[in-house]
Amino acid sequence: MLHIQNVSFEFGGNYLFRDIDWFIKPRERIGLIGKNGAGKSTLLKLIMGKFDVREGSINKAGGVNLGYLSQDMISEDGNQTILDHAKQAFARAIFVQEELDKLYAVMETDPSEGNIQKMADYQEEFDALDGYNMDNKTAEILEGLGFKTADLSRPMKEFSGGWRMRVVLAKMLLEQPDIMLMDEPTNHLDLPSIEWLESYLSGYPGSVIIVSHDREFLNKMITKTAELSNNKLYLWDGNYDFFLKAKVERDDLISRQAANQEQYIKEQEKFINRFKAKASKAKAVQSRVKMVEKIEKIEVIAEDKSNLKIDFKVGKQSGKVVMELNGITQGFGDTLLFDKVNREIVRGDKIALIGANGTGKSTFLSIIANELDFSGERKQGHNVDPSFYAQHQLESLHMDYEILEELQYDAPHKTDMELRSMLGCFLFAGDDVFKKIKVLSGGEKARVALAKTLVSEANFLLLDEPTNHLDIDSIEVIIEALKRYEGTVIFVSHNRYFIEKLANKVWWIEDEDVKEYPGDYKEYLYKQEQLAIDPKQKVKKKTTTPTPPADSKNSWKQKDETKERLKKLQKKLDQKEEQLTNAKAHSLDLEAKLGDAGNLSPEDLTQLSKEYAAANDSMKTISTDCDLLLEELIELED
Repeated sequence: MLHIQNVSFEFGGNYLFRDIDWFIKPRERIGLIGKNGAGKSTLLKLIMGKFDVREGSINKAGGVNLGYLSQDMISEDGNQTILDHAKQAFARAIFVQEELDKLYAVMETDPSEGNIQKMADYQEEFDALDGYNMDNKTAEILEGLGFKTADLSRPMKEFSGGWRMRVVLAKMLLEQPDIMLMDEPTNHLDLPSIEWLESYLSGYPGSVIIVSHDREFLNKMITKTAELSNNKLYLWDGNYDFFLKAKVERDDLISRQAANQEQYIKEQEKFINRFKAKASKAKAVQSRVKMVEKIEKIEVIAEDKSNLKIDFKVGKQSGKVVMELNGITQGFGDTLLFDKVNREIVRGDKIALIGANGTGKSTFLSIIANELDFSGERKQGHNVDPSFYAQHQLESLHMDYEILEELQYDAPHKTDMELRSMLGCFLFAGDDVFKKIKVLSGGEKARVALAKTLVSEANFLLLDEPTNHLDIDSIEVIIEALKRYEGTVIFVSHNRYFIEKLANKVWWIEDEDVKEYPGDYKEYLYKQEQLAIDPKQKVKKKTTTPTPPADSKNSWKQKDETKERLKKLQKKLDQKEEQLTNAKAHSLDLEAKLGDAGNLSPEDLTQLSKEYAAANDSMKTISTDCDLLLEELIELED
């Protein structure tokens, strides 16, 4: 399908990679991995034609189309609804639909044979493109990525950059390219949306190339690994965990082969040096010289073996109880997020706070950090020194400081060498540490803010998506450092590997409450699976004994009125659905008659075209009525 042949790419006088040769076959699931700066995103852009290929060639088979998702693809058309933006994936079907609408109008005055044929051709194409299901398909993908039905008619400008990226992702999924290139597709997704995407991609008919720092996502999705390292591309069968094991075995084998070869060459050189002056051995010496010259040296793959280790120290130990939360209630507008939540955080807790987008994870973290107003009591324990990392913390950075200066400001007790080692973990190497904060990208600023949080010697860390701008190796170092950390941590993350390795408790948000599982993430998932099998095990929200309503007669009366209204709505919905079935049958009948237009007079054809247009309009109206009734019914049942 796609052949990358002897491709090299130079940037700033240095080669990112040389002589890459890679053939991508149908239905492959490939993880493109490598350290930060190895050239992963660059290679994707070369494949897409966004950068010129100056050395080598990239060839794709005829008819193969590519889809590309990157982190800088947020739509600029803010007034367009998210449904309309994602629906652009059906560009041809939309064009055909517009042409059909024009033809319906033209046919009223000019029902010529040419127009009749054109209409028949367009209708056939529209059916083949499955145009009647455009809206349903688009809504299904968007809702799978976390949007609510009511969101679909809202303009793009009302959503944050992360939510707009989901719309861009939805559009690409709907386009169904032969090869899908995905650069960090899980960055702005919550856990349910990531699981939905995994399910969708597992049955995807094309090939997928994924760049991701989400180890769990790679393990579930890929069957091949392409590693960019030492300016070369190495290909492996298997998922990411298999690659890690196989790579260790390969590197060990190559090291042993190289050592044996080196020993063999030394022995030959020893023989050459010993006998090169003896005429009787001249022929043998020359033979050995030629043999050594012909030996193709085995290259040992040079890897960073520094095993960077960092520690996050605690300035003072906190009391046993770090935080008590009593009766926490919070919401925005008409939406209640938390209703009388009671929780306790104990020294040494490593708590993962999870839940779908919109349930209030970041809000609850901000309440714990005392950065949001709320009802209830937040009681901070003895000697607790908190440090909070979130995206808005970027505003507190000193824009005129260099990166190293910024850390020195918060950690004057640490040496420059210690701080530079720390910054290396956050992907700032060499002279990068002298860059001014103001010239950094959003992701780089986020890494500096996270580094500042972790060097603060606080004994209570609150972290909101700490892994978002880190590579896999850096995440591994942070996990190990936080495991050794003697303080308390509560964090929000969509990275399942990070949660699994670090959390000793799980808090999940459900039914306006924050519920606790006193074990690690794997145990929590197992428990959730058991609950799905046997819902009777479900933990009920702890509440005080409810007081009876002031007027119980009115309460029962309201319940009876609700039941009666539900019956009426259900009856109306049944009637509308019957009307929709009849309207569809009528439309199909008219369509069949239009298909036999050769036997009709011009007058009959004009009349039939009008009836067909009216039938379609009626069908759309009834369908909208059905949707509205269904929404009202669901709302009332809730």
